[in-house]
Amino acid sequence: MSCITRAQRRLREAVGLAAVLDAAYEAFEDMLSVTRALGSAGGGTAAPFVMLAKTAAEGRNAILLAPSLPPHCLHETPEVTEGSHSAEGAESTAVCVAALSQLLATRLAQAARSAPDYRDRAACRSAARRARDIHALFAGAGL
Repeated sequence: MSCITRAQRRLREAVGLAAVLDAAYEAFEDMLSVTRALGSAGGGTAAPFVMLAKTAAEGRNAILLAPSLPPHCLHETPEVTEGSHSAEGAESTAVCVAALSQLLATRLAQAARSAPDYRDRAACRSAARRARDIHALFAGAGL
């Protein structure tokens, strides 16, 4: 199971603000690990993944500003092996990233609406905006 698939599962199963923030943070981190693997692979498909890196980092950093983000990861994070993403192929990875970013935007928007603290709401809205930007970059990607 790829880290993107695990991130989707965690986001779908997250219950409560802290769990959604934790899963969202990890999802952005997982997207960054994909960009490192595929962005450094070279070729014609590298550019969109390099552009993804900046936006995923901004989303992750927005989540860091949420006071309800747990201080420690709420789940075990499996170690990512070198080259595990590049074997999946850029096109299939782009489709998975688009799906993950759409789910991420939805869950963060829901969290923003229900968060009692304005700083949590602002962090969720900002991160959801980055997730929508990523979805726009990869939706219908013909890499």
